Amino acid sequence: MWRIYEYLEGDESAIGRWLRENDIPVRDRGQLLQKMDMLAMHGMDLPPGLLAGPIKSKREPKSQSHIYKLIVHGQRMLRPMLCRGPVDMDGEFTMLIGAIEKGGVLDVDAMDAEARRQEVIADPHNRRRLNGRYK
Repeated sequence: MWRIYEYLEGDESAIGRWLRENDIPVRDRGQLLQKMDMLAMHGMDLPPGLLAGPIKSKREPKSQSHIYKLIVHGQRMLRPMLCRGPVDMDGEFTMLIGAIEKGGVLDVDAMDAEARRQEVIADPHNRRRLNGRYK
């Protein structure tokens, strides 16, 4: 079983805030939680089409080798970005930033997720917590 962490903005989950600020419907939130549960159970061995990456940055064309997106099909195409680890590379993932894909284009750049990943590496005890359930 893999542990799922979430990046903190202050003391609030970045993903929870993103879901609220974008008025993501309850059904889509449920699908996100289902995918996260699958990620916790299977890690990188998810069925095809559920986890994609590494994700390329729009601002810098090189690939961000540690950033992935979870693929959630719903009223909106949710694509929260995450990384493996970064503390325990074989036992955890950290949800870094929420993203929505429209017309094949993400509304958030992988470089933003990588910046958050670096913050977690520098201060894992204060920049993330174990994932909660989004209401």
